Amino acid sequence: MKTAVRTGLAAAATAAVLFTAGCGNDAADEPTEETTSAAEETPTETAAPTEIPDVTKLILETAQGNLMRAGLEAEVVGEDGAAVDASDPTQWVVVEQDPAAGAPYEEGLTVSLTVRAR
Repeated sequence: MKTAVRTGLAAAATAAVLFTAGCGNDAADEPTEETTSAAEETPTETAAPTEIPDVTKLILETAQGNLMRAGLEAEVVGEDGAAVDASDPTQWVVVEQDPAAGAPYEEGLTVSLTVRAR
């Protein structure tokens, strides 16, 4: 019985050594020139969008968050063009934005949001 257990342990140890030996190929771990250049060209998930997002028909709170994540500022005005006290941004809906969605922009641009009460 002890011999069978030892044989099984020896077989398991041999399999583990062979498995790890196959995983330690140093040449396969080094990136090739092609792999490196392809990785540099691939956009990352954290890349900023290049066009102004469409925030019309959104609750003001959501619209402001979307613009902030895109690196944009928001100015809030009413339908009459006057500044709005939006202390509770969940009570307002964006009906227009300027510049329009899809326009190219630079970070820090201010987008004017025209809102109406919900």
